[in-house]
Amino acid sequence: MRFGRGTSSGLVALCTVAVAVVAVAACGSGPVGAGTSGGDGGSSGCGTGATVAGTSLQQCTTCSAPGSGCTPLNSLEACCTWVAQPKDALADGTGLHRYSTSDASAQPDLSCLAGGATLGTPQMATLTGYVWLFSSGQDSAGVKVEVFTENTPQTPDGTFGASPVGSYTTTSQDPIDPTDTTWNQKCPGGCSYRQYTIQNVPTETPLVIRTSDAGGTQWATLYDYNVYFKNGDVAGGQVKYDATAVAGPDLSTVAGTVGQTVDPSMGLLAGEVHDCSDVRLFGATVETSQPHKGQMFYFTDDESSPLPSLGSPDTSHLGLFGALNLAPGAPIRVTSLGQCPGNAPSSVCSPGSTVMLGTYVVQVYAGAVTAVALRGRRPWQP
Repeated sequence: MRFGRGTSSGLVALCTVAVAVVAVAACGSGPVGAGTSGGDGGSSGCGTGATVAGTSLQQCTTCSAPGSGCTPLNSLEACCTWVAQPKDALADGTGLHRYSTSDASAQPDLSCLAGGATLGTPQMATLTGYVWLFSSGQDSAGVKVEVFTENTPQTPDGTFGASPVGSYTTTSQDPIDPTDTTWNQKCPGGCSYRQYTIQNVPTETPLVIRTSDAGGTQWATLYDYNVYFKNGDVAGGQVKYDATAVAGPDLSTVAGTVGQTVDPSMGLLAGEVHDCSDVRLFGATVETSQPHKGQMFYFTDDESSPLPSLGSPDTSHLGLFGALNLAPGAPIRVTSLGQCPGNAPSSVCSPGSTVMLGTYVVQVYAGAVTAVALRGRRPWQP
């Protein structure tokens, strides 16, 4: 479930200053480092609240009371979120059709986690791309694409502007993405992912892209957070990003796979974890600062028909995660951790230690999907 394919490749926000990763402390134990277990798994309770070294974001220093939220499963606190100890060493997704590497020996690129850039001066560009479908469906005609600007990203609460900066509805007459999609079992003859174009979209600005059904009930509503285009992404007055739409029945299918049902008054969360080269990450754990029904779940390696993998402790090579039935109307922080690989810069983490891969604040909406790709630290995050 990749939510957008674009030229913007900086990874989602890390809540750190000079060092973007770090000593995530375990419940009742010291910082997690090479060779440590990451705490006692909660068996002796959670003592002092864990902290993240170098943190300056206010949202990451006004955490919950020590020990609250800690469970035997989620025993590490990073940026106000209790997350599970990573079980596997981080690795790049390989052999995939999107956001993958062909080098089986490659290790994840975490170089961008050591520092962030500054926002440039916004300029207007034409946003264009194709509307890809998460799973079900062969043709993305009839999807409405809208772009919004986030409110106060320096003190994020997951809200965005009431009016879109632009919108576009795809039709059966729009051009189809020429990328080969015959590998997708849902459309063996090739999928029809339709082009959309929206003018006057600002660069150097945190954006939310909403996709929905333009006039029927085929497509569910999906909010794609953490979309951002640098001025350097503009070419010929355009920036490119592939939006994602999801068929309504897919929500129940995913929920049923994990033994749950979708509560129409609640929201759903989904997303991906990528490295600094925009390659999907295997071995990442993810959690939210607000409760959800059941456990956080991760997906199988089946790129053609992604479904939750029951019992998986962390992300597969698709980097996909999800959670069900979160309450709307409040900020929700989504945070990801990983086990530092051997090639990571020393300024980022030491081999085997726990590293924070990304964190971002979103909101969920009744009966809709909120998507967030954790792709590193953003310029507006100190």
